[in-house]
Amino acid sequence: MYDTIIIGAGPGGLTAGIYAMRGKLKALCIEKENAGGRIAEAGLVENYPGFVSIRGYELAQKFKEHAEHFKLPIIYEEVIKIDVKEKPYKVITNKNTYETKTIVIATGTRPKTLNIGEDKFIGKGVSYCTMCDAFFYLNKDVIVYGRDTSAVMSAINLKDIARKIILITDKSEFKVAEPIMLDKLNEIKNLEVIYNAKPIEILGKEKAEGLKIEVNGEIKEVKADGIFISLGHIPNTEFLKDSGIELDKRGYIKTDENCKTNIDGVYAVGDVRGGVMQVAKAVGDGCIAMANIIKNLKNL
Repeated sequence: MYDTIIIGAGPGGLTAGIYAMRGKLKALCIEKENAGGRIAEAGLVENYPGFVSIRGYELAQKFKEHAEHFKLPIIYEEVIKIDVKEKPYKVITNKNTYETKTIVIATGTRPKTLNIGEDKFIGKGVSYCTMCDAFFYLNKDVIVYGRDTSAVMSAINLKDIARKIILITDKSEFKVAEPIMLDKLNEIKNLEVIYNAKPIEILGKEKAEGLKIEVNGEIKEVKADGIFISLGHIPNTEFLKDSGIELDKRGYIKTDENCKTNIDGVYAVGDVRGGVMQVAKAVGDGCIAMANIIKNLKNL
């Protein structure tokens, strides 16, 4: 039986793993895909302390190497269910069942996609995060395709960076959580808005060069240096169905300030908690969660 099992090997999960190994816990990290997390998909990262500029996949590799330095066991299996009704808790994957005293859920989110083949352009002109990648488009023309609050926020984030912002949506209007956001949107002088537009194809070969859309039956090609897809995110919490762990109405895990869920000994860290989605926050969460686990397990 393990002292702790970490589900997900992104920045938050690997940070928790590093702290677990330094705390002399018997730990296991289970990752569905690649250790390091979605930061590997980013182009250049310029907002993580300690690195003026580093490629996303290099930063992800450094997180992994740091965890491996402390001999954190990482296995590559998909967690399909957890049983936290009684201790020891069970983490059930597509291959095995593992028993543990505590669990850290670090499964992150995935962006809502257009499903028009944009995957091959990720980091090559297509991004899902204006906070991460906006400055790569300083004084350049950009497209924001999305809906409601997410798209409006992306346009606002770009207003002092991009030369021109072309905000495209398949809706006839934007619905936002705070009406003042629409006031800020309307104040952007370098903004063009296209409503009722269906996305058809990302233009370009080696990198994205624009977006082909259909507007009221007419096909148009909108050229730009970059495209931000802002449709929101989906938390990777489907495997928690019927677990008893409380989720909010969007599917994100509810936690307290120590990253603890409503189940004793079960924590959640990083993007899967919702809120600001940044690597630095995930790392902080991983530290907080595992520090509390170590304290409770060792009665410090």
